[in-house]
Amino acid sequence: MDTATQALLGAVVGQAGFSHKLGRRAMVFGALGGLVPDFDVVAMATHGPFAEFLYHRGFTHSLWFGPAFGPVLGWAIWRFYRWRKQTGPGQPGARSLLSAWIGLMIWALLTHPLIDIFTPYGTQLFAPFWRYRVAINSVGIIDLGYSGILLMGLLVGLIGWGQIGRVRTAAWVALLLSWGYMAYGGWLNAQAEQMLQADFEKRGHPEAIVRTYPTFFLPYLRRAVVRTDSEIWVGLYTPMGGGADYWESFPQPPDHPMIERLRSTPEGRLFEWFALEQTVARVLPMPNGVAVEIDDLRYGLPGRPDRGLWGIRGVFNSKGELTEPVRRIRMQGRPGVDFESFWRATWGDPSALFE
Repeated sequence: MDTATQALLGAVVGQAGFSHKLGRRAMVFGALGGLVPDFDVVAMATHGPFAEFLYHRGFTHSLWFGPAFGPVLGWAIWRFYRWRKQTGPGQPGARSLLSAWIGLMIWALLTHPLIDIFTPYGTQLFAPFWRYRVAINSVGIIDLGYSGILLMGLLVGLIGWGQIGRVRTAAWVALLLSWGYMAYGGWLNAQAEQMLQADFEKRGHPEAIVRTYPTFFLPYLRRAVVRTDSEIWVGLYTPMGGGADYWESFPQPPDHPMIERLRSTPEGRLFEWFALEQTVARVLPMPNGVAVEIDDLRYGLPGRPDRGLWGIRGVFNSKGELTEPVRRIRMQGRPGVDFESFWRATWGDPSALFE
């Protein structure tokens, strides 16, 4: 999920479980703790352009990270207040509050990956022991409904701060509703795949493999990737407004030895693993050889259906040798694609994103 939502979740976790002991500090430090796992992005600055694929949502998003690192972080916060001499009864550095600080940090860190798994990106819950990427495809990385539920719980708690029971109740209700919202998004995805599978069978493609992915802002609009024997269909589907879909297709790429050559490079293997093998390749003629590009079809922008949001590129000479290092590529967004376009598409007019 996006950074703001992770901070909101950490704050609401603090409000629900620890505000009666730590006061408003539980929300502040819960929000900060909720951001810590995403510090893995610093690897992008130190490990090259492919570091995001390998390290983001890696070991800092594993199930053991919160229980292992949370006590250290909680102790450090408590120790800071001890250093500030705020050690009296009810003060944050009181010896009796050490367990509360530790508990807050454990849960703030642990809940971060537990909502990331509901997006298509993929989260390594068991890293570094097992690098399997968990992706449930419930909501997009930005979802206004999910974030709004957390925000309302936080605001209700702040408005009614004088009554700590109501403060905590508001937070617990928000957490329960937010997890229910995630389950609802998963159900929407399953329904979309089931409906589109039946639709393609009616079109005469019983062999079709259908995968759907949430887009942005709300859980209803789904990006669909359908593979038949001869074509790949990429489209948008929404159950709202009576249901609507919009499709573009392109032929399955022909077999080419340089495609497999690129996929067999370390960068190619990494990218296929990152994209959960939902990729498409193209071969582009060059003066002295060919260029091969491989895109991740889970994410895409309006425009050419065979282009994903990001991919990799390798250039080979006539002997099949790489003439330059494999590099990342990124598709540029089309001007004019904004929240209004996604809103119109959600309510039955997906063509708004393809005009």
